[in-house]
Amino acid sequence: MTNKKQKIDIDKINIFSSPRFLKVWSNEFSHACGSDTFNVAPNMVKLRFLMEKFVTDYNKNLEELDQDNHVKDYEAIEKAKEEEE
Repeated sequence: MTNKKQKIDIDKINIFSSPRFLKVWSNEFSHACGSDTFNVAPNMVKLRFLMEKFVTDYNKNLEELDQDNHVKDYEAIEKAKEEEE
């Protein structure tokens, strides 16, 4: 039985859809920052990509949460109206 971990491709997922995906993103971000200790320069192309990925996925996630809340608020308002009648 092989017990291989499947590599997560953050290009194809929303990093906010799971804490595990956000952790993978943050690990990649940390590596892209380089290291002063080992004199490794930051990978500015990768950092730029990861920052854009964060902003894009955050905005999508916020829109989805906002839509969910509007639906829930609407349902609560309709239920309150029915109870008043």
